Formats: sequence, C-alpha cells, structure tokens
Amino acid sequence: MAQTPRPWLPQGFILFSRGDVSYELLRELETSHHGEATVLARERTSRSIGRQVVVKRLPLTEVDAATRELIRARLEEEVRLAAYLQHPGIARVHGRHETRDNLFVILDFVEGWSLNTLLTTAMMRGTRFSEAFVLHVGAQVASALHHAHTRVDEQGQALSILHRDINPTSIILGPLGEVMLTDFGLARSRLPGRRPTTLPRPRGSVYFASPESLLGGGMDARSDLFSLGLVLLELATWNHLYNLDSADWEALPGTLTLPLQEQVLGALVTAVEAELPDEVDDLILRAATYSPAEVAWLTGRLTEPLRGILQRLLQREPAARYATAAELEADLRACLAASGQRYGAAEAATEARGSLAEARTKQELVTAVEPGVFPDCLPLPAEVITTESGRT
Repeated sequence: MAQTPRPWLPQGFILFSRGDVSYELLRELETSHHGEATVLARERTSRSIGRQVVVKRLPLTEVDAATRELIRARLEEEVRLAAYLQHPGIARVHGRHETRDNLFVILDFVEGWSLNTLLTTAMMRGTRFSEAFVLHVGAQVASALHHAHTRVDEQGQALSILHRDINPTSIILGPLGEVMLTDFGLARSRLPGRRPTTLPRPRGSVYFASPESLLGGGMDARSDLFSLGLVLLELATWNHLYNLDSADWEALPGTLTLPLQEQVLGALVTAVEAELPDEVDDLILRAATYSPAEVAWLTGRLTEPLRGILQRLLQREPAARYATAAELEADLRACLAASGQRYGAAEAATEARGSLAEARTKQELVTAVEPGVFPDCLPLPAEVITTESGRT
C-alpha cells in the first residue's frame, strides 16, 4: 500500500464512538489505491485516556459498489477469523464498527520494530544480526503460524487458515523481545461464507510469495513456510532468492520445460489481468527457474543446522519443504539449543536495541558529501530508529 499523500482528517478528530469509548485519530499510517486507510487512534472516555489501537477505515462512499463489497467482505472475514486466532504471538482484532460513510476494523497496536526496520538499521551499521536472533524470530513466527494453520471451527472442521502475506513488515519485535505476527487481512480460510478468490494470483507482498503462489498453483501451509524462509534468509544474509544480480535473464526462459513454460505464461497473463506491478514478471520467472545450487550459495556462509533449515524451507516443490510449522519450530529451537548459548526474548531485545543505537550513530556521521556509504538501504529518520513504540 502506498503512503498517504496528505492527511485525511486532522489529528484529534473523533473517528467514531462505541458505547462510552471514542476513538481519536492520532495519525494516518498508510492508504491503498482504493481508499482503504490504516490509522493510529487512541481510545478515550469521558474520564480517561485509554490504549492506542490501529484502525482500518473503508470509505463506503468513495469507491464503486463492486470494490466496496469486496473490501467489506475481506474486512468482515478478518474480524470473524479473529475469534479463532488466540495466540500470544498474533496481533488481535477487536471488532468492527460501521457508520453511514465508513466501515472500521479495530486492531491491536503492536509496539516495537518491524523486521523491515531492523534489517535496514543492520545494513546501516554494516553488521548482520546473530544467527541466534534469526532462530529466535523464526521459532516464534513458526509457533504463531502453527496455531493459525491448525485452527478448527465449532464442529471440529479444519479452517485451513493461511496468512498469505508473511514479509518483513508483518513481523514485529516488541520492546521486550517478543515477536508478533500481524495483519491477517489477506488470509485465506475455509470459514463458512467467505468470498472465494476470483484469480489464482499472489496476495500481499509478491516479493515474498511462494513459487506456487506466483505460478498460480495450489497453496497450503507450506506456502506460508516458504515465505517465512525468504524472510529469514534476508534477515540472516541480506540476500533475497528472487533478486540475484548474477541471473542471466535472457537465458532463463530457455531453461524451462514445455509444461513449465505454459505455467509461466499462464501466470504472466494472470498478473496482467490482476493489474499486478510490472516487476512481478521477473519474480514469476525467478520462482520457476531458481536452482538448489543458488540456494546453497546464498546460505553458504551460515552454520549448520541453520543452513540446512533454510535450504529445506526454500525448496520449490512444497512436498520437499517442512510439512508443518510445528516441525519447523522444533528444528529452529533445537538449533538454538545446540548452540550452547542462552538466547531468548531478553537477548533479542538487547541485540535489537544495540543495532538501532549503532545505526543512529553511524547515520549521524554520514553526510551528503559521502554518497554510497549505505548503498543498499535508505536513510532512516532519527525518530524511526530511536522510538521504542510503534510499528515501523
């Protein structure tokens, strides 16, 4: 979603009230091209100021009827799914509220820093996070995914919830080192009454989509695990499987078998029909052609067994990956235990704070006459890398 170009409403505006609780706008976070906005708000009563929350706002009067109903169905499904997602590592959804002009969904405000921010600050200071940090984050997210993947309804029927948007911005490290998985807004499930997807296209951040998602194949829990593998690979190595500079783009189509050529062509047509970004074409081709040797090269500097875990996660064929998030979590925790060091939430928080502080120091030393010092990342505002609250 693109950044909001100008304020929708002034700070302090009361968005809506539920009972004796009013929701006061603090600032806008982002907005989509179809007008769905995400804002930071604060709960107020006549006697006190309450917690901060994130509010998704759908303007019912600013989009066409078809788009409005699609977004309404998705937001309502997110609220319904929330009843089944009761895990300490999953951000909660607190409910919905509708006015004449807007539909609102109220979510947890998750304190801390996104992995995207932590990756950028690590690049700024020129030092990667420890493998223990990667293992800790991975195990916590795997635990949350196992919870989501194994939910059942009141009759004991599997809901088969898939997140479908695992990426560095959807994973938050809290100030105490806790790890939170956020934003199930694009989740897929077997919840009765859900609206089916009309096109077999990737959802969420296409840069972290699984090969089967990019190529229009069937998705299951192993698709989420592949996306988590891409996140952990980038966190550990600063490399992305779909972004190898050494790739011979002109030669790649020639490496495809005839069935795979047809699959790629179908995916490219779907991308056009779904109006996905132009760069999705390259991602589709890379998803169809990357080799085990490239994965081995990307993970070559890591120690075993982390290297083996990532290589298994990043298999193109789902059957070759971990079968469940619980199996992945067990291997990640065993790998951490085998390192012989004590590492948990407190250590992760300490490492993150040190990285943020060092990045701020280096940023202060870099001036405009020293271009290219951090060629792979954008400079962060000081308030972003010093704050201890807020999703960044």
